[in-house]
Amino acid sequence: MPKPQNSRIVPKQIQIIKIAQRQLNMDDESYRQILFDEFSAASCTQLTIDQGNQLIDIMKDKGFVPKFKKNGWRSVAAHPGEKRTTKSGRNVISLASPKERAKLAAVAALIHWRVENGLELFLEKRVGIKSGKVRTAGEAYKAIEALKKMFENGMKKLHGPEWWIMQFDDERKMDYIKIHKPEEYR
Repeated sequence: MPKPQNSRIVPKQIQIIKIAQRQLNMDDESYRQILFDEFSAASCTQLTIDQGNQLIDIMKDKGFVPKFKKNGWRSVAAHPGEKRTTKSGRNVISLASPKERAKLAAVAALIHWRVENGLELFLEKRVGIKSGKVRTAGEAYKAIEALKKMFENGMKKLHGPEWWIMQFDDERKMDYIKIHKPEEYR
């Protein structure tokens, strides 16, 4: 008998999430930030089955590529109860989603660039993205995280470490603070 979708995450989902985290080279801080931002959770063990599936989809959007077994058995990356009819190989690349591109543009807009093509130069030199053009979900994830760190470091340099609790006239900065404020400043 299938489990209700509001019951706790199953061990297979936790295994998939950990595999995705390793495959994406996602540090623990970034992983926990996603958990908090998306589900207000500190650990994936606090999620429901549906939320676990949503987290796996988020990881796929960031570039996680599920691996399938040769005999057609659904991979550990398939959602519990979901039948996969397609198989993907090792060389499949997920393109950056419109949502990822929008987030990248939003974070980049928060930064004062000294030169007209500053974002392109930053992505090429600091993040290693050729021609500064984000194409894949993996590149989008790296670029967004690097831009977030650059913005936060710039704010800290300008306003000190307590900038998270300051008020700014720029609504975009206030929205960023609302979404990304660390737990110790909440």
